Amino acid sequence: MSTTFTPPAQIVRGEQAAHAHARVVAAVPPHERCDYEYDTPQEVLNLDNDLRDAGVPIRRWIVGPIDDPVAVAFCFRATWNTPRHTFWGHIRVLPHAQHLGIGAELLQKVQQWAATAGAQALRVVAHPGMSDAFLQRHGFVHIGTEQLYALTLPLQTPIMPRELPAHIRLTTLAALLESDSDAMEQVCTLHAAISLDVPMPDELIVTLSKFRRLLGEDVNPAHYLLAFVDDQLIGESILMEDDDDSQVMWQHATGVLPAFRGLGVAKILKIAAIELAQSLEIRELRTWMETSNAPIRKVNHALGFNESNQPGSVIHIYECTVKNGQDGRG
Repeated sequence: MSTTFTPPAQIVRGEQAAHAHARVVAAVPPHERCDYEYDTPQEVLNLDNDLRDAGVPIRRWIVGPIDDPVAVAFCFRATWNTPRHTFWGHIRVLPHAQHLGIGAELLQKVQQWAATAGAQALRVVAHPGMSDAFLQRHGFVHIGTEQLYALTLPLQTPIMPRELPAHIRLTTLAALLESDSDAMEQVCTLHAAISLDVPMPDELIVTLSKFRRLLGEDVNPAHYLLAFVDDQLIGESILMEDDDDSQVMWQHATGVLPAFRGLGVAKILKIAAIELAQSLEIRELRTWMETSNAPIRKVNHALGFNESNQPGSVIHIYECTVKNGQDGRG
């Protein structure tokens, strides 16, 4: 008679955590990965260091050997536009180790630690059919959906030429840097403000050093569009290259400061981004958005974006209440 032994979850930090988590994520197809899952140790370390430098609590767990884990989990306090004391968690169990109770143990560890760190609510994401039933069994409620939208280029019907109001001006970060030595700091401040005001930003913590790293690794300043009202910097839209397909770009972080919404600036930025992508001979422009965001959905549909049905194009957001008195030994 044989028995299956499941090792207990253990807390990991630093390079050990980075290598263990990256190893598990690397075994997951890219279209099945969720937010803040990274397949290289350096990306994991960058996230953890950025959070800790900003004073944001984070913890990571693994199940199995350090060099060959079968499951990982992490949790940290949300830094964006969510209710106060909301934490963000994630659990990943490799297929061959599922249905052994590992996910339930890790979820308990996450909830216990989140409670001791001040959480009142815990949010997670899941791709359809992967973790939905598991989360519902453990008290999570579906609260939103992220949907991938795609625009095929070149456009069959060209966008009508836009006439900018006299007080609105568009430029790129590249052009701004040529004329203003303080532009990097100004744009970083704008990007941080916009990132804090969306439900699920890609940029958790925006510091000047992290912002410079973003530009150095992922963003061409000539593809970073900026909007001014009079002389005030108020909006942005960023085009980023796809990691795997040179004919695809992503429209990332289109946003306008709250005091300047309702002027049509977001639509102007999106049109400018489409025109820029066409000038670069891009075949497809993609963007993510929450399906509950009616205004931006209306804009995207008007510009020709359609819901994508490719694998991984839908992500569900779940939330549960973190009960008082959770055992904090995890």
